[in-house]
Amino acid sequence: MSNKNKNNRLHNLATSCLFLTIIILSLSFGYSLKKNTEDALNKDIKISVLINEVGEIKQNLDEKDAALSDMYSKMSLNHNQISIVSRRLEEANKELIQANQMISNQLKEKETIISDLAITNQKLQKELSIQPPDPNIENVLVVGHNAKLTDTIMLISANPNNQKINIISIPRDLYYNGRKINELYAKYGIYELQKAIAKITGLTADKYVIFNFDSFIDLIDILGGVEIDVEKKIVDNAYPGPNNTYTTVTFNPGHYTMNGSTALKYARSRKSTSDFDRAIRQQQVISAVKQSIEKLNILARLDFATRIFAKLQANISTNISLFEGLSYLQQYHNYQISRGNVISTANFLYQSKNSLGQYILLPKGKSFATIKEFVSNLINI
Repeated sequence: MSNKNKNNRLHNLATSCLFLTIIILSLSFGYSLKKNTEDALNKDIKISVLINEVGEIKQNLDEKDAALSDMYSKMSLNHNQISIVSRRLEEANKELIQANQMISNQLKEKETIISDLAITNQKLQKELSIQPPDPNIENVLVVGHNAKLTDTIMLISANPNNQKINIISIPRDLYYNGRKINELYAKYGIYELQKAIAKITGLTADKYVIFNFDSFIDLIDILGGVEIDVEKKIVDNAYPGPNNTYTTVTFNPGHYTMNGSTALKYARSRKSTSDFDRAIRQQQVISAVKQSIEKLNILARLDFATRIFAKLQANISTNISLFEGLSYLQQYHNYQISRGNVISTANFLYQSKNSLGQYILLPKGKSFATIKEFVSNLINI
């Protein structure tokens, strides 16, 4: 074989090997490229999936964040409202506690007052004893009233054993059985007032005389007036006048012949002095009436006595007949009158207030026993 042919074969072999190498490299590169492409595509798909998942997660997070923001706003609003309501509740609770405390204190005060008064009344009911009436002693209850309340309560006791007439005044503010004694006649009648006076004084007054201002004036005017000695000056700037007005009443010391109207002012005035001083003046006027009756010698003038009785009947209520009254005049005209006997804070009573805050008078020692003893000694001495 020639060298030329040998070289051609070598050249062809080398070319074939080169071509084969190129093919192998191409196939290898193609395979790698395909694999890389597939890997890239898979990664892109995974990335897309991840992006979608991240998007969904972000969307969910955004939604939750919005929900949380809305919830926080509502919670913040509710918190403010709750704070306001809480403060108002605290304020209301404090006010309620204060009101309850105030009511509790007031109730305790009233309960104490009511309890004290109840105990007092119970003790009075247990301790009160009424003396059996002495058939020889005549007791008359005298009641003066204006409108609904009694203004004057007097017990007149005539004892033939010592030939004395004792006038005893009971203050209108005396507290008895849960009310002032001057309310009894208007609410329950004369019988209940008689029973109360009996339990307070120990004396039973079967007879009574109830008069108003008009009958008081008429009686004194019919008798021609009464003789009164005024011991100390009286100036009352608030004496009740007509149509809810007030006027000034003045009495200087000295001797007076008073008509009915003047005597009423003298007996009724109390603003410049006291209710107890007024009671003393009322007793003085009653004593002066007896003296005027005796001066007129009514026992010898039955026609005059009958006219007086008839005129006074319209404004006087009594269970004493005309002839009983005349017999009293005949039997007692020489009796000594003991006046100035007033149950008061100077002897047996003390001032207090009831559950309504009203001024009342209660017996010292929470018992009428000392009053009964005083009355018993008074009428029998």
